[in-house]
Amino acid sequence: MIASPRSFERLTRVLDDLVDERVGIIRVVEEWPREAGGPEFFHYYAEACNTEGFTVQKNFGDTGGASANRNIALGKAIGEAVERYCSAIYDPDDFPLASYREMTMPCIHPDQIVWYSSTQYQSPRFPYVPFTEQTPICWAPALDPLTLETIFVPASLLYIPYRFQEERGESCIGQRISTGLACHCSYQEAALAAICEVIERDAITLTWQACLSWPQISLESLSPANRDLVTRFEQAGNTVTLLYLAMDHRLPTILSIAQGLRDGAPALCFAASTEMNPEHAVRKSLEELAHTRRLAQELITYRPKFSPGLNFENVIGQDGHVHLYCHREFSYLAEFMLASQTQITFQEIPHFFMNDPDADLPALLRRIQDVHHRILLADLTTPDIREMGLWVIKAVVPGFHPMFLGHRFRALGGNRLWNLPQQLGFSGISSQTGDNPAPHPFP
Repeated sequence: MIASPRSFERLTRVLDDLVDERVGIIRVVEEWPREAGGPEFFHYYAEACNTEGFTVQKNFGDTGGASANRNIALGKAIGEAVERYCSAIYDPDDFPLASYREMTMPCIHPDQIVWYSSTQYQSPRFPYVPFTEQTPICWAPALDPLTLETIFVPASLLYIPYRFQEERGESCIGQRISTGLACHCSYQEAALAAICEVIERDAITLTWQACLSWPQISLESLSPANRDLVTRFEQAGNTVTLLYLAMDHRLPTILSIAQGLRDGAPALCFAASTEMNPEHAVRKSLEELAHTRRLAQELITYRPKFSPGLNFENVIGQDGHVHLYCHREFSYLAEFMLASQTQITFQEIPHFFMNDPDADLPALLRRIQDVHHRILLADLTTPDIREMGLWVIKAVVPGFHPMFLGHRFRALGGNRLWNLPQQLGFSGISSQTGDNPAPHPFP
């Protein structure tokens, strides 16, 4: 995500080379008008070219970005389009197909990727199989940036979209997601953004599934710039709540919630961001909140009323997760998020930022290593994008909790969901209580 004025200055040098309706890596970039009555943010839309013309798969082309700064909103939309382009360019035949036991190169162990429970695997028509030492999958290389060791991981963790090569005998081991994919103007900045997104999704998914009620951040303690962003929501008829999700690593993950007070407005919208600098985390969370709120407003205005179905079976894709909480009758499902009576100031949030990507990246790597997890990075930058001075990195943190789409397919495996909340001082959940029975609200 290209989300700073300095980065945008570097991006402008190659903008003309990136964007062209006929031969550009990005076909279209346009500014969307602010919706009537919505918060005053700039919104941009971008559409990447169709990679199916020269690879075996079509990429996800539509992207967008929001910010109070027009250039940052534009940079976000462009950066996301480049991410989607690079992550779709690969040849499946390049990936070795083997089980963990058959691989001769260093590989991530299947025990580090346990997404689903045995009950889920046994449920009717569940599309995924357990990832074991005997499971045949395609593998792709990633780098451990602390040891500089090449580690092979399931190719489905790196590339988007990824189609399991079932005709070759590959097993479908889980949902393919874009979490941890980032574009920036240097390797270090792209890696930082990619890792932070994995950390963010882990924090918000654990918070939701384990029903964690975090202290609220005093809005009056925010910087003038971030208080201004909150005011933009308030002037559009929303109340804003900010939470600091203080996970085991203590890195600043800020969850923002907008409650719409006006008729016809989305009842609840959610967004989050992780950054080493809490000032940036608050800003980016609020910018993402504006982006999500626009989607929510379109859903509630132009779509029929959402019916979640029995056991939320109709909550399948991004739109369903967001649309459900547009309706006030479902707001009670998120009451625990706003339940804490404890308040903290912004100044109490720890600060790990050194304003130097060359120093920030190793500090972030060590921070995650200190909580006994390992970061792996894959450079997906294509040669044409590299020539423009941009980098696309995919980060994987084995053991961190993933955010999946479709309530039935939420991750119920692994250790962090069942153990970390108790370590953080919450009552947590157990196999007897189960996790939050409601779908998460994130796109």
